[in-house]
Amino acid sequence: MNKKTITVFAASILTCTVFAGALGTTWANQTTTPVATQQETKANEAAKQTMFRNIKLAEPALLYTLKGEASVFEATYQYAVKQGKHVLAKGFGTASNGGPEWGTFAQTIKIPTSELIGNEPLILEMFEINQENGAIINKLSIPLDSSDQVKNTKVFRNLKLAAPSVVYTVSGEASVFEGTYQYAVKQGEQIVAKGFGTASKGGPEWGEFSQEIVIPLSNLSKNKPSTLELFEIDQESGEMKNKMVLPLK
Repeated sequence: MNKKTITVFAASILTCTVFAGALGTTWANQTTTPVATQQETKANEAAKQTMFRNIKLAEPALLYTLKGEASVFEATYQYAVKQGKHVLAKGFGTASNGGPEWGTFAQTIKIPTSELIGNEPLILEMFEINQENGAIINKLSIPLDSSDQVKNTKVFRNLKLAAPSVVYTVSGEASVFEGTYQYAVKQGEQIVAKGFGTASKGGPEWGEFSQEIVIPLSNLSKNKPSTLELFEIDQESGEMKNKMVLPLK
């Protein structure tokens, strides 16, 4: 099965807040930015000086994944995600077999939240390009905010749309034991995502890192601000240390 990933990230610091509405696909500035306590501010400064530096947060993106089967010329299909007439993302993918046989595919699409316009629904279009005149043919429109089963067509069948997620990406430098850092995304005291990563070098040297964090949209509350914590685990006591707290706007 061939997978094609279309990744669109902005270089600016995060500027949007999750708005998990009834359809689970709309984002807007609905929550306030978390205010760091004096204790957190001091901890951040200490962590910046000793363990983490040059930290950058990329713009968040919505993540959609569509799986299914296609019977298309030379196994190649096209796609576009639209909001009204505005094209948010577009590209192509390849199924495991070319038509007239059926081939499987899995298409992942990332959409930067800054591209979203108001509350208009998102529509995913799957189609082919006519090899003779370049016209769009066999187009299938799929609402990304619907849980309804996608209908089969003569070139697409057994399509399943996964629940949407939000992708955060943090990058920078770390000087941590064996290059290993921990992270957690919180809303209040609730942990909505956690894990670990590895920098290119272990402490006391500085190593570069880039961490992608994927969170199901259904796990996020529109009424609670989110924070990202970067930290180490003490090898003797197992306790958290050198924590840096970053607001996710």
